[in-house]
Amino acid sequence: MLDFYAYLWPWLAACLLVGAATGALVSGKPARKGPARWLVWAGLACLAAAAALALGAIQGVVSVHVESALGCFAAFVAGCVAAAYGFRRNVAAHEGWALGLAPAALIWWGAALLAQPAYEDVLQKRVAALAQASGVDASGLALSGRDVTAPPTIAENRELMARIAAAPGVRRIVAAEAAPSLPAPGDAKSDETATIPPPPPATAAPPSDPKDVLAALPPGDLDATACQRALDAVAASEPVSFRAARATINRRVALALDKAAEIIRRCPATTIEVRGHGDEGVEEDTLSHRRAVAAERYLRREGVAGRRLVAVGCCGREERRAGAIDYIVR
Repeated sequence: MLDFYAYLWPWLAACLLVGAATGALVSGKPARKGPARWLVWAGLACLAAAAALALGAIQGVVSVHVESALGCFAAFVAGCVAAAYGFRRNVAAHEGWALGLAPAALIWWGAALLAQPAYEDVLQKRVAALAQASGVDASGLALSGRDVTAPPTIAENRELMARIAAAPGVRRIVAAEAAPSLPAPGDAKSDETATIPPPPPATAAPPSDPKDVLAALPPGDLDATACQRALDAVAASEPVSFRAARATINRRVALALDKAAEIIRRCPATTIEVRGHGDEGVEEDTLSHRRAVAAERYLRREGVAGRRLVAVGCCGREERRAGAIDYIVR
């Protein structure tokens, strides 16, 4: 967290200055004895948020928003107190300090929009450098806030996992769930224990048209198979199309990702790979991974709590689709 606050120092300093100006300008007799109600409620909210962070109840991008809010509020109050003592104002008249909360909140909002995404990019490069230094492909590492999700291939490397967990700024690292392995054909052990299931009842073949697939979805939560089928249909009927050599989420891309978010909210608590594709005729580079990361972050902002999203840049040249995003349910 200290590394994160050190990165946010200009925004924290701005909140400190707003607090100092508020504490220096507000004067007068206190309206009531004891702490102001707004300060009591704000203090209780900060304690609850800090406890939730410590217990791991808040994760991902939301945890970074909460951490920056706590830092900005603490800097604002510190500025108020310091200026009140420095200018010999009555600290007990702190009810008027609430006037400075509005500009302090705007500063925090600016930090959330500008500084936090930039910090995530720095942290992503820091984590990727650790993986590359160990000779491991870093494309499967996904970052949400200060939380890192590692694919099974990296999770098996305990030394690398420990290095990433100890990297400045990383709050925690978790391993993505691996897809269940199927027994190999002809495996003697599996043949002895396997039972032949009864033939399924005769049913109509599933619809092949993507719109028909989406229309035939049952209400409520979907199992993993139905979730994969629905996401495939969304990727086909509402394809994500980035501009050439770009990984920017514009309005057209956002509308397509919104359709996928609607399905992901109905999927079980599982791991979903968000796979990005580069441009046709371009050698494999970081473009596909940047597109996957941009799509994964947008989906998280749209609210898919309880689902682990892993951004993966892919694929082989024969599998690549121009500017596309698709999804694999694990």
